[in-house]
Amino acid sequence: MGIFNFKSRKKLEAEIHNKYQRMVVEALAGSSVWNGEKFRGSLGLVKVFNSIDYWTLRQKSQELWTDSPYARGILRRILRNEIFTGLTANSSPNEDILWPRMDDLERSDLAVKYGDLITSQFSLYANNYELFDYGKELTFGEFQELVRREALLCGDGIIVARVNHTNGLPMWQWINGNYIRTPADYTCKDGNRIIQGVELDKYNRHIAYFVQTTENGVLKSERIPVKGEKSGRQISWMVYGSEKMSDKVRGEPLLANVLSMLSDVDKYKDAELRAAVINALIAFTVKKSPDTPFGTRPTMGLERLKKDDIKTGIGSEVPPKGHQPIQLMQPGTVFDDLAPGEEVVSYQTNRPNVNFSVFEAAIIDAICWSLEIPPEIAKLKFTSSYSASRQANNEFEVYLKYRNFKNAKDFCQIIYEEYVIQAVLSGMLALPGFIPAFIDPKLWQIKAAWLSCTWSGIARPSVERTKDVKAANDALDNGLTTFDDECRRINGKSFRKVVAQLKREINYAHQLGFNPHILENNNGEPAYSINGDGLAKNQNDDNDNDSDDENNEE
Repeated sequence: MGIFNFKSRKKLEAEIHNKYQRMVVEALAGSSVWNGEKFRGSLGLVKVFNSIDYWTLRQKSQELWTDSPYARGILRRILRNEIFTGLTANSSPNEDILWPRMDDLERSDLAVKYGDLITSQFSLYANNYELFDYGKELTFGEFQELVRREALLCGDGIIVARVNHTNGLPMWQWINGNYIRTPADYTCKDGNRIIQGVELDKYNRHIAYFVQTTENGVLKSERIPVKGEKSGRQISWMVYGSEKMSDKVRGEPLLANVLSMLSDVDKYKDAELRAAVINALIAFTVKKSPDTPFGTRPTMGLERLKKDDIKTGIGSEVPPKGHQPIQLMQPGTVFDDLAPGEEVVSYQTNRPNVNFSVFEAAIIDAICWSLEIPPEIAKLKFTSSYSASRQANNEFEVYLKYRNFKNAKDFCQIIYEEYVIQAVLSGMLALPGFIPAFIDPKLWQIKAAWLSCTWSGIARPSVERTKDVKAANDALDNGLTTFDDECRRINGKSFRKVVAQLKREINYAHQLGFNPHILENNNGEPAYSINGDGLAKNQNDDNDNDSDDENNEE
């Protein structure tokens, strides 16, 4: 008996092991038997223990983008607030490194001069889609939106620098993660290995990417190295849609951990909508007495008309002689033709479900919580108080600041630096000491000082502009912020450009003899003067403000 039990146990363990192995293989192959979802039939994160089926995960994410209004709406809000028309470059050469022996005023003037020059030239390049985009379709701002959107949906993708042989400037190409796959016939060198279409060295650094292409109907694989073989400079890199684990090679879509909820709430919405439509089509039911013969028509007790007895005309049915016509119910119809023993009973429906909106809001809140987005922003519903709406905007502001930093670091700054380098090397841009610093690695500080740049995004809409402006004024009066920071926060423009434009407009208004009230102080005198040094605030205006403050204190 003991031997029998032992053999049976060994046999059972072998069967379980074999079945277990088959499940793993099927999961990796994308089988519908078990693919690592939360439960069968759900739409959860596709994982097989420590492995991720990136292909299936990307496909499900893109399907939700196409089919689910919730997924598209949330991602649209992210893109519109995070990218909008794109991050704007503001060149800011490090004056302390570049001109250490000059006084502060001279250094500042040179930094402003060269910064404006670099910014202007890069802006012209970035807004010219024939120069910037390899496909000659997108400006830099549109390119940012494409990169971010497809990285969110596909999990990752690569940016490739192509050379414009006409002027020597770089042209940029985006390839989403769907096309990055491991080739079938490639042998790595130097001990490198390929994982999920990415060639890695022994230090797990990216060496090359394998992009699937089609040529004459035949699938081929193009190897795109990270660094050029001759120049040694970076010509491609991977951009991720969300945070990536350090031991993973590929990135996951932003919606990876909410795929199941997004799919289920979308199905629930469709089910409620279909049920409500079907229930709306049922006007009433007819309750019959027990004596009513089976098969009798509910209206006037008419027997079911045979098909051969009805002559069909254009848009009408003509019953045979001896039969009364059956009228279809129309809006506003009064029905009083019932057979003896029949009774009209109103159809009671619980659709749409009164709790649907509450359930929907709870699911959306959970999804937004996972994505670090306030529900008020995602749903565009600011029905709470000013304080609550302001706090929601503040929380979203933290998220946007982090995303601006990441977008700038991940690809915007790299594109900017490559343009400046190529523009200097081709003679389009003259920066003193840049070429020696580019050649000599020991002078990296000089190179980094010239390539220093700040990035600004969309100006956030204000919940109550008056309060925000007053808070900015108070912060400026107490030395807690700068004019440039507040100017970029309020309207997304640099303070220097705003003041320069304001100077031109005031000068033009004075030439025409037009003095609007905003340009006058409390005494009716000009609040601003135009002199050789630029735009300056009149001293009388300061005195007026001081007197007003004194009166307020009293």
